[in-house]
Formats: sequence, C-alpha cells, structure tokens
Amino acid sequence: MTKAAKLTALQVRLLEVLWERREATATEVHAALERDLDLARVTIGTLLHRLERQGVVTHTAEGREYKYRALVSREALRRARVDAAVDAFQGDVAALVNFAVSRADVRPDEIKQLRAMLAAHAAKTKR
Repeated sequence: MTKAAKLTALQVRLLEVLWERREATATEVHAALERDLDLARVTIGTLLHRLERQGVVTHTAEGREYKYRALVSREALRRARVDAAVDAFQGDVAALVNFAVSRADVRPDEIKQLRAMLAAHAAKTKR
C-alpha cells in the first residue's frame, strides 16, 4: 500500500487546495479551509510538514514562508486508494463493486453508466 492510499480526509483536503492553486503557503491553505475547518494556521503548517515527511508534498522557501506543492496527483491518489481497496478484497473486483453499490445510494443513471463502462471494458478485453 502506498503512502497516498493511507492519507486521512483532512490531509486530502490540504492536497485539494494545493492541486487547485498549484502551490500555496500554510497561511493560504489555512485561509482556503478556515470556513470549513476550525484549525489554527500553525496546525495547517504542521500537517503540511508531515505530508512533506511522507513524500507527498514538497516546499520551496519564499522569504520567511514556505510555498508547498503536491508531489502526488489526484489521479495517483485515486489509483492508490482503488488498489488498496482491491487488495482489501483479495483482488475480487466484483465483490468490491458489489459492496460499494450496496452501501451507496446509486441512482438509475449511475447504474446505466456502470453497465456501459462494464460493456466497454468487456469489449476491450475480448480483442
């Protein structure tokens, strides 16, 4: 399991700010999240520093502040999380999908979309 697969929801929120802005200081990340999260600016700085130690973000010095940027993309995070979920189901993708759709409120249009994706994948693998 990669480090990205183990990130908490809060850590992902910080990454979302970095993905959106490409880079940001701890103060800028705090400002972007302060309406939703009741965290001190210093806490955001600590979280960014921990993400850097995990190899998920990096920084450059800009005056007295650090500018952070993500080293992992949204796609890489999603891939790592899906890989971890598949591993949790011992590689049984059908069981994983069944579990996921049985726990969620899946709309009829989403079911149609899932069927189309499965049919496209089946057609691709027949070649």
